[in-house]
Amino acid sequence: MPLSNRVQLIVYPDRIGNGLADLADFVERRLGAAVGGLHLLPPFPSNADGGFSPLTHHDIDPAYGGWADVERLSARYDLCLDLVLNHIADESPEFQDYLRHGKASAHAGLFVDVDALGEIGPDDLARIHIRREKEPFREVVFADGTRGRVWCTFTERQIDLDYGAPQTYRLMAGNIAALAAHGVRLLRLDAFGYTTKKIGTSCFLVEPDVWAILDWFRGTAAAHGVELLPEVHDHPSWQHAIAQRGMWSYGFALPPLVLYSLLDANSHYLKAWLRMCPHNQVTVLDTHDGICIPDVEDILPRYHIEALIRNVSERSADPILRRSAANVHSVGAIYQLTCTFFDALQRNEDAYICARALQFFAPGIPQVYYVGLLAGGNDGELMRQTGEARDINRHFYSVAEAEAALAAPVAQRLLRLMELRSTHPAFGGAFELEYSNDSSVAMGWHKGEHHCHLFVDLNFRTATITCTEADGGRLSYRC
Repeated sequence: MPLSNRVQLIVYPDRIGNGLADLADFVERRLGAAVGGLHLLPPFPSNADGGFSPLTHHDIDPAYGGWADVERLSARYDLCLDLVLNHIADESPEFQDYLRHGKASAHAGLFVDVDALGEIGPDDLARIHIRREKEPFREVVFADGTRGRVWCTFTERQIDLDYGAPQTYRLMAGNIAALAAHGVRLLRLDAFGYTTKKIGTSCFLVEPDVWAILDWFRGTAAAHGVELLPEVHDHPSWQHAIAQRGMWSYGFALPPLVLYSLLDANSHYLKAWLRMCPHNQVTVLDTHDGICIPDVEDILPRYHIEALIRNVSERSADPILRRSAANVHSVGAIYQLTCTFFDALQRNEDAYICARALQFFAPGIPQVYYVGLLAGGNDGELMRQTGEARDINRHFYSVAEAEAALAAPVAQRLLRLMELRSTHPAFGGAFELEYSNDSSVAMGWHKGEHHCHLFVDLNFRTATITCTEADGGRLSYRC
């Protein structure tokens, strides 16, 4: 059965209430028909990176609940979980066995033996696409006192897996089967681009190797009735290539395009993207990460990107930089802007509703991050406590706090938009971009006698919807 064409909520297992039971109660009681799916960020036992350093994909962290809580969600909603496929926690049973037994371990093949790769010179290191200002290697000491090196793209707690080894594919096949058995319908392939380790290259999205790996995942997942959403932040051509290969792509160009359109009252580049974007895509404005910049390169001109970076940076935490970045305001330096989307739009409620309307009418299945659902502002206190810039957009809500935020007028306006997007039959039909001048956007959907059209005036920041009603009537209203 294909995924339903309804809005999905992106949410941590413990940031609306204390765990999965609280989350399920909130979604069922408060969101109603507005949501048809959930992207549940990693609920597995983990030792780093906000859940993205899993010890296993076969257990739920007891602090969140158990598989019964996950199955409660999957029984009612299209459930997406992250398959963390590039690495595994250093506290995992597999890596601990490797430390005890070295190359004699049954799990030794899972891990990249850096010293077996041959000489890695300065030029080789300079080519490697990494996320830290250091070599992506970690020295380990085995139980017998010998030493070795393993690959760590992210933190040293996250040990990269070797996709040249059959053991890695067996591990992933078991993970996919286990997640499918609990009702998972969509797997977000976290950081898949780092799986291609080949000295002398960037070791990131190395072709054709990366497509062979993705083809294996697609075929394995399909055998269990599961679809794939590969996650990558890079040139937008990658999203087109992913979509052409029958997987869900990410509309990661949309957030900077929408911000630019609303802040500069210019729809030219957004409409150009709407004409050519894949339709089998998942759209976002905000996620647990920041507002990513590489995804809009060659779509939005460089000087507009630089101006957008300067504008949003005034209201955000320090941006996440690419390696060896010298100028934080250059396009090549910035990887992500750390800011809630509501704050990025200067907490202007009308602009925020226009942004969501543009997202919901764009082709694809829309996802709304839980902080965005609640029109949350930057959490500078959490960021200062943890030292993690992205935590500015990862607030912990009690149930009472979430309910109060949802009751605010801007959140109620958003909730009505979400319900329209999730329930109106026109969205199951064909997309049309309509004529408008460069300070507005007009687009719509139609299926049979049903239609739903949006007109956004970027100057006045108004969004007007005209649509058919269930009784055959016609309704026009401002969001």
